[in-house]
Amino acid sequence: MKTLNRLIALYLIGFTATIALASSEAIELGPANVSLDLASVGSYGVETGESSELVHDHDPKISNFQYSIYPATVNFEGTPNQVRIEVHKMNSSERLDEQIEAKGNTVSVLEHCIEQSDLLPRPTLFFLRADYEKQSYTIDGHEGILLTVDKGEANPLYVAAYSPDEKDGSGSIVCIVSSSFPWKTTKSIFDSVNTHLA
Repeated sequence: MKTLNRLIALYLIGFTATIALASSEAIELGPANVSLDLASVGSYGVETGESSELVHDHDPKISNFQYSIYPATVNFEGTPNQVRIEVHKMNSSERLDEQIEAKGNTVSVLEHCIEQSDLLPRPTLFFLRADYEKQSYTIDGHEGILLTVDKGEANPLYVAAYSPDEKDGSGSIVCIVSSSFPWKTTKSIFDSVNTHLA
């Protein structure tokens, strides 16, 4: 009887682990596969966009670099809320805390990648930037940043950025995840993020 109970317990543990794994959505975006647990939010569909390449010239004291962007959008049934992801692959490893001049402001490379993404709402004037608060944030075991963006609506937009290949403060891949859900749901999604490099 004890053996049967142990077998049943092992089966239930394995079954529960299978359900947990099945609820995770893996999205392949260029050099990274980003997994998120989205099942608790409801029915959804994932749309991956076309990749694009950009060359960005910075201050001459900082190396010029180009990067490729791989985007995806997750739409949910019955709500206008979205989860959006962009993976930026730079041609060289950059200091993530390097301060660069962008639109009259000094920002880190991570913050600059967010500002260059299509995840932030665009102000009506091209030289302005979205109004947000920035803080340090750990996502997928990596030290990154979290922006809380004022969209002029009841819920802000949350945008987290981190580098899954970060080593000694530098990285060549930046993952950016945004959510327009309230913070409790967003935090659950951000806590489930798991990145595997291709």
